[in-house]
Amino acid sequence: MSDWPNTLPGLNLEKALGQLGGKKTLYIRLLGMFNDGHTNDANRIIEAAAQQDWTAVNEINHALKGVSGNLAALDLYDLCVAVDNKMKSDNHDIADELAALPKAMEDTLQGIAQAMELPTE
Repeated sequence: MSDWPNTLPGLNLEKALGQLGGKKTLYIRLLGMFNDGHTNDANRIIEAAAQQDWTAVNEINHALKGVSGNLAALDLYDLCVAVDNKMKSDNHDIADELAALPKAMEDTLQGIAQAMELPTE
Protein backbone atom coordinates (compact mmCIF):
# COMPACT_ATOMS: atom_id res chain seq x y z
CA MET A 1 0.00 0.00 0.00
CA SER A 2 3.00 2.28 0.44
CA ASP A 3 2.77 3.46 -3.18
CA TRP A 4 -0.93 4.35 -2.75
CA PRO A 5 -2.40 7.19 -0.70
CA ASN A 6 -4.62 6.27 2.24
CA THR A 7 -7.54 8.18 0.75
CA LEU A 8 -8.76 9.72 -2.48
CA PRO A 9 -11.90 11.83 -2.95
CA GLY A 10 -14.81 9.70 -1.80
CA LEU A 11 -12.66 6.62 -1.15
CA ASN A 12 -10.81 5.24 1.86
CA LEU A 13 -8.19 3.14 0.09
CA GLU A 14 -6.62 1.89 3.30
CA LYS A 15 -9.94 0.46 4.50
CA ALA A 16 -10.83 -0.96 1.08
CA LEU A 17 -7.53 -2.74 0.68
CA GLY A 18 -7.80 -4.03 4.23
CA GLN A 19 -11.17 -5.54 3.35
CA LEU A 20 -9.70 -7.08 0.18
CA GLY A 21 -6.51 -8.49 1.69
CA GLY A 22 -4.39 -5.83 -0.01
CA LYS A 23 -5.38 -6.98 -3.53
CA LYS A 24 -4.95 -3.78 -5.54
CA THR A 25 -5.78 -5.36 -8.89
CA LEU A 26 -9.05 -6.69 -7.50
CA TYR A 27 -9.91 -3.27 -6.07
CA ILE A 28 -9.26 -1.58 -9.41
CA ARG A 29 -11.43 -4.19 -11.13
CA LEU A 30 -14.24 -3.55 -8.61
CA LEU A 31 -13.92 0.19 -9.17
CA GLY A 32 -14.28 -0.41 -12.90
CA MET A 33 -17.40 -2.48 -12.28
CA PHE A 34 -18.81 0.39 -10.21
CA ASN A 35 -18.12 2.76 -13.11
CA ASP A 36 -19.87 0.38 -15.49
CA GLY A 37 -22.96 -0.21 -13.39
CA HIS A 38 -23.58 2.38 -10.69
CA THR A 39 -22.58 5.86 -11.84
CA ASN A 40 -26.19 6.90 -12.38
CA ASP A 41 -27.60 5.33 -9.20
CA ALA A 42 -27.80 8.60 -7.24
CA ASN A 43 -29.90 10.15 -10.02
CA ARG A 44 -32.02 7.01 -10.25
CA ILE A 45 -32.74 7.15 -6.50
CA ILE A 46 -33.64 10.84 -6.72
CA GLU A 47 -35.95 10.22 -9.69
CA ALA A 48 -37.64 7.26 -7.99
CA ALA A 49 -38.19 9.32 -4.83
CA ALA A 50 -39.68 12.16 -6.89
CA GLN A 51 -42.16 9.62 -8.27
CA GLN A 52 -42.69 8.21 -4.76
CA ASP A 53 -41.63 4.80 -6.03
CA TRP A 54 -40.34 3.68 -2.64
CA THR A 55 -39.75 0.11 -3.83
CA ALA A 56 -37.35 1.39 -6.51
CA VAL A 57 -35.69 3.77 -4.03
CA ASN A 58 -35.13 0.86 -1.67
CA GLU A 59 -33.82 -1.52 -4.35
CA ILE A 60 -31.42 0.94 -6.01
CA ASN A 61 -30.24 2.28 -2.66
CA HIS A 62 -29.70 -1.22 -1.28
CA ALA A 63 -27.47 -2.19 -4.21
CA LEU A 64 -25.56 1.11 -4.01
CA LYS A 65 -25.11 0.69 -0.26
CA GLY A 66 -23.56 -2.74 -0.72
CA VAL A 67 -21.14 -1.79 -3.45
CA SER A 68 -20.13 1.53 -1.85
CA GLY A 69 -19.44 -0.27 1.42
CA ASN A 70 -17.28 -2.86 -0.34
CA LEU A 71 -15.32 -0.10 -2.09
CA ALA A 72 -15.01 1.97 1.12
CA ALA A 73 -16.75 4.90 -0.56
CA LEU A 74 -17.66 5.97 2.93
CA ASP A 75 -19.60 9.22 2.36
CA LEU A 76 -21.75 7.55 -0.27
CA TYR A 77 -22.14 4.48 1.94
CA ASP A 78 -23.17 6.56 4.96
CA LEU A 79 -25.87 8.32 2.93
CA CYS A 80 -27.17 4.98 1.67
CA VAL A 81 -27.26 3.62 5.23
CA ALA A 82 -29.24 6.69 6.34
CA VAL A 83 -31.74 6.22 3.49
CA ASP A 84 -31.95 2.50 4.23
CA ASN A 85 -32.63 3.10 7.92
CA LYS A 86 -35.41 5.56 7.15
CA MET A 87 -36.95 3.31 4.52
CA LYS A 88 -36.96 0.36 6.93
CA SER A 89 -39.07 2.41 9.33
CA ASP A 90 -41.34 3.58 6.47
CA ASN A 91 -39.97 7.11 6.82
CA HIS A 92 -39.82 8.76 3.40
CA ASP A 93 -38.33 12.04 4.63
CA ILE A 94 -35.05 11.52 2.80
CA ALA A 95 -34.72 14.98 1.25
CA ASP A 96 -31.46 15.79 3.06
CA GLU A 97 -29.88 12.53 2.00
CA LEU A 98 -31.07 12.96 -1.59
CA ALA A 99 -29.63 16.46 -1.68
CA ALA A 100 -26.22 15.13 -0.59
CA LEU A 101 -26.14 12.08 -2.91
CA PRO A 102 -24.96 13.82 -6.12
CA LYS A 103 -21.92 15.37 -4.40
CA ALA A 104 -21.01 12.08 -2.71
CA MET A 105 -21.30 10.30 -6.07
CA GLU A 106 -19.25 12.99 -7.80
CA ASP A 107 -16.50 12.69 -5.18
CA THR A 108 -16.53 8.91 -5.46
CA LEU A 109 -16.27 9.02 -9.25
CA GLN A 110 -13.41 11.51 -9.00
CA GLY A 111 -11.61 9.21 -6.57
CA ILE A 112 -12.21 6.23 -8.86
CA ALA A 113 -10.72 8.10 -11.80
CA GLN A 114 -7.63 8.86 -9.72
CA ALA A 115 -7.39 5.32 -8.38
CA MET A 116 -7.44 3.89 -11.90
CA GLU A 117 -4.11 5.67 -12.46
CA LEU A 118 -2.41 4.04 -9.47
CA PRO A 119 0.14 1.24 -9.92
CA THR A 120 -1.13 -2.24 -9.09
CA GLU A 121 2.22 -4.05 -9.11
